[in-house]
Amino acid sequence: MASYGPLLQFALLSGFVLAVTLTLLIGACEHPLRRALSGKTPSQRARISWWTLVTPALAGIAYVLMAIAMPSMFEGSARFAAACSAHAGTLLHLCVSHPSGSGQSAWLWGALALLVGYAAWLAARAAAGLWRARRTLASLVRLSGRPGHPERLRVLDVDRPMALACGIGHGHILLSTLLMRQLNPTQLRVVLAHEQAHITNRDVLLRLIAAVLSSIQLPSTRRRLLRDLELALEQRCDFAAANEVGCRVAVAETIVAMEKIYRQHAREQAPFTMAFFSDFVPERVEALLSPKHSSVSYLGLMLGILVLAFCSLSVGWLHSATESFITMMPR
Repeated sequence: MASYGPLLQFALLSGFVLAVTLTLLIGACEHPLRRALSGKTPSQRARISWWTLVTPALAGIAYVLMAIAMPSMFEGSARFAAACSAHAGTLLHLCVSHPSGSGQSAWLWGALALLVGYAAWLAARAAAGLWRARRTLASLVRLSGRPGHPERLRVLDVDRPMALACGIGHGHILLSTLLMRQLNPTQLRVVLAHEQAHITNRDVLLRLIAAVLSSIQLPSTRRRLLRDLELALEQRCDFAAANEVGCRVAVAETIVAMEKIYRQHAREQAPFTMAFFSDFVPERVEALLSPKHSSVSYLGLMLGILVLAFCSLSVGWLHSATESFITMMPR
């Protein structure tokens, strides 16, 4: 059997082209999509924003894996071979694609190696930053105490405001003694309910995945979508806290009180945390004080169907363009 080099080369390039194409489509449709999301609930906006951020990377990776795995899964299958009118007996391949059997392009291998190397460098840099943040947070958790407090709550004796949910597994809530002194019991209850909602919803993990997989997005689009995701996650937890304490006004008052406290201190947010205070004070307060509204939205389902339809319909031109490009590359 011939080498799998041409197939691997074809799969990697096709996956990259598909991911870039979806990225450009998201960039072109960003403003209409954000307008359509403006009237949705925080949970709906968070879910759709998250999938919008990660879909190009996931689709590219899934396509590469499918193109490589399917020939091996169906090796020796007469039905698989018969489904492709141009099936090459010397090279197994995904039958909807026809990778060139004339050989591999050394130039293309070099370009793919540069792309993989750059991606590995970005991943290593991100991993190093996350590891440093994890060590810092682990130190804070070790320094904190929990005498007479719930299991997840850790109290840190520092003279600065700190209220955040940290960790991507068994999370903890870090609360500084400064906030415990300056907030009244109702406000403390709101803060704890808000941070507990972050842990329950695994918001830290969702934000980390979105930040990593959205690296392929256009920079301006990525920045706005991540900001929309952050706001939706915070508002979702605000409503969860309001349900816990039974009063939206109390949550809004707590947000304003926290803003006044934090205004006097520099704020830093680590990758493994979701802090109670954010840059969205007006939006969060306005959402809490607006009349209640709930709606059933099929926007996410419709977008998912459109993406699947695009990926299916693009198979022909994607394979044709990829193979043509490989054929034109010097050997």
